[in-house]
Amino acid sequence: MQIRNFTYTLANGRSLFQSLSADFVDDKVNILLGPNGVGKTTLLDFIATVNKREPAYFQGFPEFKQIAYQPQGVPFIFEATVFQTMKMVMGVGGFRGKFQPTDLPETLQPLADTKYGELSGGQRRLVMINAISRLDRQLYLFDEPESGLDPKMAKRVMTEIQHLNQRGKRVIMTSHQFQNINNDQYHLLFLKAGQIRFAGSPSEFLRKEGTDNLVDAYIKQDQTVL
Repeated sequence: MQIRNFTYTLANGRSLFQSLSADFVDDKVNILLGPNGVGKTTLLDFIATVNKREPAYFQGFPEFKQIAYQPQGVPFIFEATVFQTMKMVMGVGGFRGKFQPTDLPETLQPLADTKYGELSGGQRRLVMINAISRLDRQLYLFDEPESGLDPKMAKRVMTEIQHLNQRGKRVIMTSHQFQNINNDQYHLLFLKAGQIRFAGSPSEFLRKEGTDNLVDAYIKQDQTVL
């Protein structure tokens, strides 16, 4: 999967991407990094075909029906229970297997009969991520899946996302969290000023920025004068 020479200007006239090129790997979880407002979510929207993508720029990506996308904000029926919500999401996505309350992950089983509207923001995100991960797709997109989760929950989410990739599924996600991406099972892409300024493993990122801390490496890359 690759993007080649993609330029995009917002309706207000601001240039978001300038001849952007990026390569995504199949055998690692791809993580888009970068400061707020650089277009990480917009790029996922194009990959997911929420915004129309042109094959000349987006090459090797699956068609819409083979993509599962977890956006940041997911409006849903607040009166539905957690179990009902997961069944609805999975049903819309084409899931045809049996699904019982006992099939919920351990973290969600105590909430099976809780209304979706009564959950915290982090719990809602966990419900959606778990439901989407059960769909059979070629490509999974997650927009800040750890947002609003405590460290223990965030680690479980990242483990589940890794399991998708280990099953041969391709994964692209955005993140501002670093505690769970400190090994080379991830492929980092740093987006800034409309282009990918770094692509490689966490260890390569650390070496490039001359530090042993990913937060420091991120800050140094973000402060680089272009």
